[in-house]
Amino acid sequence: MFPRKNCIYSIDFKQNVLLSIENDLLSLREACLKFNIPTDSTIIKWKRDFTNFGLEGLQPKPKGRPKSMSNFKRKKRKSDKPLTREEELLLENEALRCELDYLKKLQALIQAEEKVKKLKP
Repeated sequence: MFPRKNCIYSIDFKQNVLLSIENDLLSLREACLKFNIPTDSTIIKWKRDFTNFGLEGLQPKPKGRPKSMSNFKRKKRKSDKPLTREEELLLENEALRCELDYLKKLQALIQAEEKVKKLKP
């Protein structure tokens, strides 16, 4: 029988494998063959998790993107107070600078196109 891939193992199974390695003095490769586990890195991870977190570390972990990401909401302004005159002017100044940069780039693109058209007869 071939090893299973992407299989979710129960806590009891993982604990049984780790105890078998301890008691029977099995190597990782032997344990993989005995319990039909695809790679020995899986057992290494189980050992590390069990050492660090105990039985809780052997719990199956959720996979994929967290569900909280689907409820993403834009960050609101820090306060709903009206802006001061100085803050309004700073925002307007920033917007005008952005517009000016945009227009400069647009003009540069237009000039580059015209230059290419003049070179091609």
